[in-house]
Amino acid sequence: MWLALLVVLALLYSALLWAGALSSYHHLYVLLLALHYVLILPAVFGFLRSKRGTSGSTALSLPRLVLVISLFALVAVPLSWFSTRGLLNPDESGYSFLSRIYLSGHLKAAPLIGATPSVPDTPRELYFEGHVLRPDAWFPKFPPGWPLVLTAGYAISLPWLVAPLLSLVSLLVLAAIGRQLFSAETGVAAVLLAVLSSFYLINSIGMMSHTLCALLSEVACLCLFRGLTTGRLSFFAGTFACLGFALQVRPYTAFVLATVMTVAALWETRSNSRFCSQVLGIGVLFGTLALAGVLLYNRLYTGHWLVSPYALAAGAQAPPELSFNPVRIWGGIAEYGRQTFEMSLIGLFPFTYLLAGYTLVAERERRHEVWILAAIYLGLYAAYLAHPEGSGVFFGERFHFEGIFAVFLLAARGLALLAQRWNLPRSALASVLGLLAILQVSQQAVTALTVARQGEPYRKVRAAVSQRPVSGVVFLRDSPGFVAKHFNLNQADWAHAPRIFLVDFEPDRRNEWACRYHASNWTVAEYDPVTRSAVLQGSTTSCGAPGAEP
Repeated sequence: MWLALLVVLALLYSALLWAGALSSYHHLYVLLLALHYVLILPAVFGFLRSKRGTSGSTALSLPRLVLVISLFALVAVPLSWFSTRGLLNPDESGYSFLSRIYLSGHLKAAPLIGATPSVPDTPRELYFEGHVLRPDAWFPKFPPGWPLVLTAGYAISLPWLVAPLLSLVSLLVLAAIGRQLFSAETGVAAVLLAVLSSFYLINSIGMMSHTLCALLSEVACLCLFRGLTTGRLSFFAGTFACLGFALQVRPYTAFVLATVMTVAALWETRSNSRFCSQVLGIGVLFGTLALAGVLLYNRLYTGHWLVSPYALAAGAQAPPELSFNPVRIWGGIAEYGRQTFEMSLIGLFPFTYLLAGYTLVAERERRHEVWILAAIYLGLYAAYLAHPEGSGVFFGERFHFEGIFAVFLLAARGLALLAQRWNLPRSALASVLGLLAILQVSQQAVTALTVARQGEPYRKVRAAVSQRPVSGVVFLRDSPGFVAKHFNLNQADWAHAPRIFLVDFEPDRRNEWACRYHASNWTVAEYDPVTRSAVLQGSTTSCGAPGAEP
């Protein structure tokens, strides 16, 4: 009876998921969460309880690790290629442009004509989100770690492949941590929970920096646990080296992770004062090198050791994204907290957080290790409450991605503990996991549909300006689903490129801007949501016209 009910609920869930996705129903996720926790969870509980104590093996029956990762690759790699034809996040445009600058052999691009000494006063036609334009240089505000790695992809014309490859390696490391702490089966279960989570998929594609930072976080965690188990200082060196590199990728995230793992390392080795001092010394050494890298980067790009490009882009002395003002923090929580909570629940494999919480209560043999894992995720969660200027919610909060591996490990361990405590047969576990996997496969398909929809305007505009004989100045015009300042298509050496892309802010000044760039013609590119196609409108430049700039 319980199994039949679960089948019906699984079909109902998939039907609602697709109906809501196709109709763009705004309250879809609230409805799906209600279905999860009001109907599906009691049915799962009832079914497993009915099988409690029956005969049979309680070991998890899982597919081979290689098979799981290979199937994920078959989804993530082509989806990454497809997503990079368009745009999912404006930061991707900045990372991509900085990588192209590095590939050209320079640290910065030449400034666009019309740059102003004050970055906040940059003309709107020249302003691209996340970029810094001054009379001496033009560059995105992001740290160099990820763009340098992404440059390798551009060197072989496969930049879209870098993120999914790093994510696949992360799955191997995830399995290794699970095997180190618990068992090989727990490691595979954690990987299975990851690959069936839309949140993991969406952050494994495209050109965002989260995949690299997440891999460094996982390797640092693996080295930490190996160091605590073996007592070898080389593993602690590996931990701090990874965290130091992560500081060049996502500084704030890396700082939080470094704080949690350093405290954990010192606490767990406190009984041996000499060894603890050696661990601290290694941490200080790598921390100093990492901090020197950050300061040098600041000096090269802003001219000041203590002013970051993030601050320079906002015309401030400190990054405006973070705040320790309780009023601003509470305002951010009030604005984004509910959405973050809902999407974090819906983006993971069903009941992942519940299983992770169960581990914290039920674990007896590895209590220190599970609480270190919990601290990694909760530390990031708490730290990004001080990020009131916006959120990265898309099937989950992307700022938590570097710590989500800990949740998967805890949930996998919780599943194993529950099976042992209730003496559940393998067939019962397989039935429940199989039905829940059906829900996730449907959700993965909806995730791909969402990627296609969100990136379509950018994909169509990019294709139109690259496939047609367009030259001179191209003005990118805002239209439904398309934000021009988010999409920097310029080449690093824009002065010698056939096309220069600007933002179409004041239509009456198009001719003037085209004259400034000595272009013989200009084109306006926009997206038409009615025909779902890009529209190009061109004109010849008339630099002798009244008001035109020679």
